[in-house]
Amino acid sequence: MNVVHFFYNRLPIFIFTLFSLWQLPASADNGLRCLVEAYPQFLSPETDINGNELLWLDGTRMIYDDGKQYTDFEELLNNGDLKEQLSIPYSLAPLTQAPAFNEDAGRIRHIDFFKKMYGSTEAQVRKQLKKVSWLPSKTSILFSSVNGADEALAEVGKRIAQQPDLIAYVSNPVGSFNWRTIQGTSRLSNHSFGTAVDFQLPKNLYKYWLWGGCKPNKPCTYPTQVLQDTKLQRIVTIFEEFGFIWGGKWYHFDTMHFEYRPELIHCSTNH
Repeated sequence: MNVVHFFYNRLPIFIFTLFSLWQLPASADNGLRCLVEAYPQFLSPETDINGNELLWLDGTRMIYDDGKQYTDFEELLNNGDLKEQLSIPYSLAPLTQAPAFNEDAGRIRHIDFFKKMYGSTEAQVRKQLKKVSWLPSKTSILFSSVNGADEALAEVGKRIAQQPDLIAYVSNPVGSFNWRTIQGTSRLSNHSFGTAVDFQLPKNLYKYWLWGGCKPNKPCTYPTQVLQDTKLQRIVTIFEEFGFIWGGKWYHFDTMHFEYRPELIHCSTNH
């Protein structure tokens, strides 16, 4: 069961909206289309004809491209709009070489988009959290029920639990919901929205770019052992089938991190 089939099975509104997508103007930006396909519970297929507004089902309009340009990658991370959120394609191909410099598909987040969808305060987000039964370790993970993210995570756990040689890799969840900023920044982490989970991977695979002394806008050596581990790659593929991206596919690698971002899967270079 892939992410599209998963949505078909659980969301009648998704089926309705998918048919409505054929009414999108031919000029609609492909990024807008990806957003509407990925989040049918919130976003309307009736996009603005100039292709620069995202229309929410409640009537809210959100600018897609604010026209601002950034030469510094950190500034882009801090201020990116919806178009820039989708500007770095996420590849579904197995990772066989280190990502290119600043190739961080998913790290650019238009925070107002996620706040409107999942909650703008810790209290609002908490109201939407559910305990997900995580079968690989027979424990539970707090995760957002918005957009069926909790059910997607549960399906991932079921699939991994059917492959005993993979279980040890994800038997110890070390972080899910946590209203906090990203280390060294003022940006909210997607852990704040209950849409990300970290796992204590085997020591040689448990890598984060800042731990190795890497610095923003500077060259950073990718851990080659991560590229060579086929079990980890199989786990990543399962997560991706249900709408998650993996932080190990970032130049600024975060190998323990999985984040529910179906819009990037829909816009994937291999979808």
